[in-house]
Amino acid sequence: MAAYDPASVWMLTNGSATAGVETLDSSLLSPFDGNKPPTTAADLTKFFAISQTGIVTWVVDNYPYAESTTPILFGNISDGWLANTTVHMPFNSTIDIIMTVSNDSMDTVSYLNRL
Repeated sequence: MAAYDPASVWMLTNGSATAGVETLDSSLLSPFDGNKPPTTAADLTKFFAISQTGIVTWVVDNYPYAESTTPILFGNISDGWLANTTVHMPFNSTIDIIMTVSNDSMDTVSYLNRL
């Protein structure tokens, strides 16, 4: 194991940055380099109404979301493959996804962001 080097620490235990650390310039970030959004209209637009009806209960289009026992990545052997909250999209298509959070949702952060 390498020896502890105090010069290699860039974040303090309380989450603040150490003195002299360079500040992130968000204008230099470019998340879509080489993967630019399409310039043509979407092939399909999907609307989803999202709400939170309980502390750990999220609802998508009136169906409560539940984690599947077998991950959905395993395809049709997953118990989530045919779940009401699983949406199958066409391959090789541009899809606009529009999610709205219900006004009566328990998710107050999303509500405050809409004000």
